[in-house]
Amino acid sequence: MTETVFLFHSTVGVIKMRKVLQAAGIRFRVADIPRQLRGGCGLCIYMDCAADEETQWVIPGDTESIYRCEEGEWRCIAAFAAADK
Repeated sequence: MTETVFLFHSTVGVIKMRKVLQAAGIRFRVADIPRQLRGGCGLCIYMDCAADEETQWVIPGDTESIYRCEEGEWRCIAAFAAADK
């Protein structure tokens, strides 16, 4: 498993994902977004995730993007649009 970073369009997305992960018993941490990345709300969720499992944690309309650190560089592996309001 590799540490994966989830960015969100707003803090509401962070709160929603935190609740989902807690209910599933998944270990994670909420932190400031790494300086090299940019995100809508300034907070992100770090968790260990297998390469083919990260999209199961996407919350449509709330998750902005998913990153992995590979060879010391952050690489975007998926990006998502914000929910229409």
